[in-house]
Amino acid sequence: MVKRLDDLQGMKASDISDLIGQIMELPDQLEWGRGIKVETIKGVERVIICGVGGSAIAGDVATDLLSSASPVPITTCRDVSLPAFADGSTLAVVISYSGNTAESLNLYEDAKRHGCRVAVVTSGGRIEELAAVNSDILIKVPAGNQPRASTGYLLGAVSIILKSAGIGDLQEEMLRAVPGLRSYMSTISMDVPASNNQAKKVAMALQGDIVAIYAPRPVRSLALRWQNQLNENAKAVAFSGEIPEMDHNQLVGWLEGGKECSCRPAFLIPDELHPTIRKMTEVTLQMFNERGLDPILVNLPGQGLVENVLQGMALGDLVSYYLSMLKDIDPAPVSVIKEFKRRISL
Repeated sequence: MVKRLDDLQGMKASDISDLIGQIMELPDQLEWGRGIKVETIKGVERVIICGVGGSAIAGDVATDLLSSASPVPITTCRDVSLPAFADGSTLAVVISYSGNTAESLNLYEDAKRHGCRVAVVTSGGRIEELAAVNSDILIKVPAGNQPRASTGYLLGAVSIILKSAGIGDLQEEMLRAVPGLRSYMSTISMDVPASNNQAKKVAMALQGDIVAIYAPRPVRSLALRWQNQLNENAKAVAFSGEIPEMDHNQLVGWLEGGKECSCRPAFLIPDELHPTIRKMTEVTLQMFNERGLDPILVNLPGQGLVENVLQGMALGDLVSYYLSMLKDIDPAPVSVIKEFKRRISL
C-alpha cells in the first residue's frame, strides 16, 4: 500500500483526468473571488441555499461557518421545491456548477414563484440564461472542473452574496486562512511520502472498509463532504452522521452489531468543542475502543473553525483521492450519475 501511494508516475497514470490538479487548486479557487462585488441586498430575513451534490456542499460549509454569527437563519435545500415559508424577505441562492442541474432549475423557478430575492452561482448553462433574462444577481465561476472539485469557487461566491445581504464577511475570514491552507496542503500532496503524509495514512487505514464519518455540529458539513468524496472519487460505500445525535441511535447498532460488518467509524474533531460535546465524544470513542471497533480519530488540522473546516476539507478530498489510487482507478468519472441524469431526462 505504501509503495503504491509513493509511486508518483503510477498514480498519474491512473488519474487520467488529472483530478489531483483540480483538488490542489482549492486555495487558488478561494482567492479567485477577491475583489468581486455584487449589489447590496436589503431586507433579508432568511436565506435558503439551493442545490444538490457538489454544488450544495458550499451551502453546508457556509452555514457551519456562519451559524454563530448570522443574524438570520440559513438553510440548505436539496429538494425540487422550496419550503412554504419562502417569501419576498427570503434570499434564495441557487447554485448549479453546470447550470443545467434539474433540481437547481426547479428550485430557481420555485424561488421566483415564491417572490424570493434570487442570486445565482454557476459556470454557465440554462440557469445563467435565466438569471440574465430576469436580471438576478449572478456570479459566474470558471468552468471546466468537476463540480465537486470547484467548491472553492462556489464557497467564495456564496460568501460574497451573503456579505451583500449583511450576513458576515466569510470571504475575508477564508482569505486570511488561505496561507495556512496552502501550507497544510503542501504536507499532504502527492510528492510527500506516506510515512509523513496524514492523508495517505488515513487512506490506508480506511482501505477495504465501509466508512462512517462522524463530526460534531460545528463541522458537520465536513462529515458529509468526506462521505461524498469517498462515494465519488474512491467509488466507495460511505455514510456520515453527527455527534451527539448518533449516540442516541447509531451507537446501539455499532456496539451491539458492528462487529458483524466490514465497517470502520471515523471521527472528525475540531480543536474547539463545547465541554458537553467533548465529553460525549470522548465517551463514545472509549466505548468503541472497548468493544474492539478500532475507530479512526482525525483531529482536524488548523486553528479555529475556519481553518479546521478548510484544511479538513482538503484532507478529506485527498484521502478520497489516495483511496482511489489504492484501487488503481480513475477518480474523476461518475458514469452512474450521468446514466441517472440521462434516464430522468427521457
